[in-house]
Amino acid sequence: MVARGDQKLSTERQDDMMPLTQQEAEVLRRRLAIARQQLAEIDSAIELELRHARKRIEALHEKRAEPLKVYGAACTMLGIRNEFDEG
Repeated sequence: MVARGDQKLSTERQDDMMPLTQQEAEVLRRRLAIARQQLAEIDSAIELELRHARKRIEALHEKRAEPLKVYGAACTMLGIRNEFDEG
């Protein structure tokens, strides 16, 4: 049960509600199926976007490695602290 102000809303059908007609039940089942399909499509799109983002992040990390080496070597040769050193 969900409380909203003074009202209490139930996530389950109440016994005192009028029973659904067969036509109403079928409409709700179709809506349920459509919503389920939409959710599945959105979830698939999210997963695809996450895969693309992970690949892009991995590529950027790889691209970052070489300048980090150059920076570290220059710091060592100058005898200064490498602010990017993770140690």
